[in-house]
Amino acid sequence: MRARKRRRRLPRSHAPPRPPPQATDPTTNFEKELLTELNCEICFALLWQPVTTPCQHTFCSKCLHRSLDHSPACPLCRQTLPGYDYFQEHPCNKVLLAIILKAFPEAYAERGAALEAEERDARLDTPIFVCQLSFPGMPTLLHFFEPRYRLMLRRCLATPHPCFGMVPPARTAPAGGGAGNDYGTMLAIKNVRMLPDGRSLVETWGTWRFRIMERGTLDGYTVGRIERIDDYEEELDGDAEEPPVADAVRAEIGEGVELGVGGAIALTSVVAPPSAQPSAVPPPGLDACSVSRATLLPTLPRVPTNEELMAKCHAFLDQMREGTPWVVQHLNNAYVPMPNDPASFSFWMALILPIDDHEKAKLLPIRSPRLRLRLVVHWIEQLNSNWWFSGGCVVC
Repeated sequence: MRARKRRRRLPRSHAPPRPPPQATDPTTNFEKELLTELNCEICFALLWQPVTTPCQHTFCSKCLHRSLDHSPACPLCRQTLPGYDYFQEHPCNKVLLAIILKAFPEAYAERGAALEAEERDARLDTPIFVCQLSFPGMPTLLHFFEPRYRLMLRRCLATPHPCFGMVPPARTAPAGGGAGNDYGTMLAIKNVRMLPDGRSLVETWGTWRFRIMERGTLDGYTVGRIERIDDYEEELDGDAEEPPVADAVRAEIGEGVELGVGGAIALTSVVAPPSAQPSAVPPPGLDACSVSRATLLPTLPRVPTNEELMAKCHAFLDQMREGTPWVVQHLNNAYVPMPNDPASFSFWMALILPIDDHEKAKLLPIRSPRLRLRLVVHWIEQLNSNWWFSGGCVVC
C-alpha cells in the first residue's frame, strides 16, 4: 500500500486583523446630503428665498435676478426663461423654504444676517447714478437698463426710504472735472415702472444737494460717502457790498474755476474797472495797517437785491417768448411752475438757459441763493452780448 503524502500546512501570516466597519450615523449623512441639495448653484451657499424656474432649477431670488440682468437663459440648462416681470411677481418656493427653516433654521438666519450686514454696514453707503445734471425741487425721469444700475435700483427699493444720488458725467476735456464730478443731487424715488425685459422707468424728485467726499465701486456702480449741502441760514442785506460774481463764485466752489456760457466764453465783463477797484494807497492820516475791509468795500459796485436779479430773469424770459420759440417750448415742457423763492428760482431758471450742463453744475456747491442768481444773470448777460444769440440763432 502506498503511503499517503501528508500536505504541509503553511503557517498563516500574522497580519493585523481588520477593524470592524464603524457604524455611521444615518442622520448626519442625511443632513450633509440634504444641505448639498439645498445649496444655490450660483453662489454655492444655502438657498435664500428660493425661487424655482419653469425648467425646475432653484436659485436664490437675488442670485437669479442678478443672472437675469445679464442673460435671459437659465444658469444651468441655458433654457430661455420667462420675462423679468414673471420673477418679480413669482413667489418663492414655499415647500423648499419650509424644509430649510425646519432642517437648518440657524444657518438660514445667519445667511440672512450676513446679507443684511453686507448692505447695511458698508462705509460707502450711498449709491450714485452717473447720468445727467439734476437740481433740488425738480423732477427727473430716468431709464434704467444697464445690469449694474438695475441691481442698484433693486437695492434702493428694498430700503425704507428709496433714494440715490445722481451726478453728471465727467467732462472729457482736460479742463473738466470740478463741480460736475464731485457735486450732485439726491433723488427720491416716487414711482417705478418695471418693464417685462427687466428695464425700468423711474420717476424721481430732487431733494437736496451733496458733495462726494469718498467714492468707490460696488458690483459695477459707484458708491460714495457724501456730505449734505444746504443754503446759508442768513444772508447779507441787499444793500451790502459784495465782490464781483467771478471772485465770489471762485471763493465758493474753489480756485481755478472759469465762468462762461458753454465753457467757451471767458469772464471779462464782471471784473470791476481799475477806477472802481480798491486803491493800494491808504487815505491821508491812516497807515496801511489801519485800513480795514469796511473802508475798502464801499468802492465796489452795489450788488442788486434778489428781487432785482429775479426781475432781470423775468425780463429775459419775456424777451425770449417774443422772439425765440425754444423758450416757449421749454416752458411748456416744464414739470413744475415757476417758483417764487430765490433759492428754487435759481435752479429753475438755469434749466431754461441754453448753456452746457457742466456750466450749470457750478450752481450745485453754491450755498448763497443770491450768488446763484448773480451767476444766472451773468449767463444771461453773456448770452445777450453774443450776436448769434441776440439775433435769435440758438443751437440747443
